Amino acid sequence: MPSASKRPRTLIVTIDGPGGVGKSTVAKLLARELSVMYLDTGATYRALAYAALEERLSPVTDVKPLARLARRLPLHLARAEGGSLRVRLDGRDVSRDIRSERISEAAAQVSQHALVRAAMVALQRRLAKRQRVVVEGRDTGSVVFPRAPFKFFLTAAAGVRAARRQQELAKLYGTQPPLREVREQLQFRDELDRSRRVGPLVKPRGAVTIDTTRRTARQVVRAMLSHIRS
Repeated sequence: MPSASKRPRTLIVTIDGPGGVGKSTVAKLLARELSVMYLDTGATYRALAYAALEERLSPVTDVKPLARLARRLPLHLARAEGGSLRVRLDGRDVSRDIRSERISEAAAQVSQHALVRAAMVALQRRLAKRQRVVVEGRDTGSVVFPRAPFKFFLTAAAGVRAARRQQELAKLYGTQPPLREVREQLQFRDELDRSRRVGPLVKPRGAVTIDTTRRTARQVVRAMLSHIRS
C-alpha cells in the first residue's frame, strides 16, 4: 500500500449485490485493510423504516411523509469495535433492532419510492463526503456513486445466500428461523429490488463480478485488494 502521505484524500469503493452474498462481511474486512470508513447504505434504509414504523407511517402508501422523514432523519453512523457499524437514531443505538425481518421488509418497501430514494441518496453522499470509504448496498455503484473508481458486484447461489442469512439472524437473536422462511424473504426482497423503477438492483457499469458461493470472505477481499492495487 502507498504511504499515508501518498494516499488519496478521497477514495470510494462500492460493493453491490443481493442479500446473503456476504457484502457486509467483505466490506468491513476491506475497509479495515484499507484503513477507511465503512458505510452500509442498507442500514440507512433500515433506520428510516424503523423510524417510520415508530411514527406509524405506512412504508407503502405514506410517500411524502416518508420523504420528509428521510430529509430530517437524525441518523449517526460510527465504526464499532471489530469494524462493524454502529447505527444511532436521535442518540439511540438501534444497530440490532434494524436487522429484524420486519424491518428488512419495511426497508424494501420504503426504498421503492423515488422521493424517498432521492432524499436517502443525498444523505448517503453526505455521510461519505470528503472521506475514504468502502460503501456497500444494492445501488451504490449504479446510482449513489456512479463515478467510483472501484466497483464490485457480488453473487452467490440461492441456497448459500439463505443459509448465510439464517446464520446471521441466529447470531443476532439467538434463535434460528426456518431456512425455507429465510429463503422466501430473500426472494421477496430480490423481486422488489430488481423491479423498482428507481435505483433497481443491477450490476453497475464497470463493476467486477465476484461469485462468493465457494469463497471465504477473506478470499474475496484478497481478490478485491489485488484489483485495487493493480
